[in-house]
Amino acid sequence: MDDKFYVEKFKKLIQCPTVSQDDPENFVRFHKILDETFENVTAKCQKIELGRNVLLYKWSGKNSNKPVVLMAHQDVVPAGGADWKYPPFAAVEEDGKVFGRGTIDCKNTLFATIQAVDELIGEGFVPEQDVYLSYSDCEEISGPGAEMARDYFKSQGIRPEIVVDEGGAIVKKVDKFMSKDAAMVGILEKGYADVKIIARGKGGHSSQPPKHTPIARLAEFVRYVERHSVFKPKMSVPAKAMVLGLADVLKPKYRALAKAAGRLGALTAHVAPKINWHYGAPMFKSTVVFTMCEGATASNVIPQTAWVNANVRVSPVDSVEKCVKKLERIAKKFDCEVELQNHRDASPMADLTGESYKQFVAAVKETYPDVEVVPYYMFGGTDCRTMQEISNTAIRCTPCRMSSEQLSTMHAANENIYVTSLKETVTFFKTFLRKYK
Repeated sequence: MDDKFYVEKFKKLIQCPTVSQDDPENFVRFHKILDETFENVTAKCQKIELGRNVLLYKWSGKNSNKPVVLMAHQDVVPAGGADWKYPPFAAVEEDGKVFGRGTIDCKNTLFATIQAVDELIGEGFVPEQDVYLSYSDCEEISGPGAEMARDYFKSQGIRPEIVVDEGGAIVKKVDKFMSKDAAMVGILEKGYADVKIIARGKGGHSSQPPKHTPIARLAEFVRYVERHSVFKPKMSVPAKAMVLGLADVLKPKYRALAKAAGRLGALTAHVAPKINWHYGAPMFKSTVVFTMCEGATASNVIPQTAWVNANVRVSPVDSVEKCVKKLERIAKKFDCEVELQNHRDASPMADLTGESYKQFVAAVKETYPDVEVVPYYMFGGTDCRTMQEISNTAIRCTPCRMSSEQLSTMHAANENIYVTSLKETVTFFKTFLRKYK
């Protein structure tokens, strides 16, 4: 099958606008497209009804003791704005790329996994272990779709040996330091907390302003946090694994320096954020950024209450509790209160010594012999974290070649994917499922 075969099938998925919390009929239509496009899956796999528009398929294997779960999400973020070169749901093909919302986040993952299973069924292959395809309808809004699948597995006493979801990709070498492309295999994701910082006062009319109003105190708090290193940098196990893994991607003359950086944990963690804040800070410390605020509802009113939201990404060497206590101590200086909202600690790290992880890596190397596998410490979040409750090996990686420019279009205008990447990614999942035992 050539690239055109895969592109035409893939376009059908992009052209259905399954935007989170949008028209539910789009998801119904999307399911019909899947049923008609992947006929072998429709005929041979059991579709398990979970509710909402969540999809869960079971492909029965020879054994059920080490099941595989391949995850993705059906929903995409909105595609508003005037910066799109082509309509975001037109799936236009140009210069060897397909443009459209969802092309890399993450209908490419959904397509590659279901197409791989569809082809293998058509070839008469029977997997060694049960294979599940788990597709949430609400990942982009942190909805309950993946939890519903997890709860189903728990209710049936099913413990997946390995779970694979979106996350890292095969990143094309981007600068003179790299000797080859890097397959970034996500092994852990940082924790998350929304912390509401609240300031209260007497309020009043803006014509007679007092000192130290709620907004003024919040501004002082925000400025203090921005100017000080609230959370201290530390070298974590996943950060070290990533640094040492990246060393293998570098040209020989830079490799020894990177290996030394991995070994000099405390020093590297301290220096890296000063050299490159954008990457160094998230890698080695918990981070905080202010994302929302609210005060009075009229321009001439001094609010009695005002608040800002501090979004904290929690390092695996920290905890939500520790981070909140630090913010509480600072808030007290400015007569502010702290209220913890949504939160979770960093996920457990995947077992890199386990046989299932090794089989995943072996399949990457067989499909892409020119690529170096790098353990990837994820700063963001995925649905995969919900499955770590029931699996020791939760991997966040779709082995799909992407440029750094393409990665920058995620959740932005002109999201696109290489045409050639579609076939390669399907080949990877077929290789993995064929060899998995």
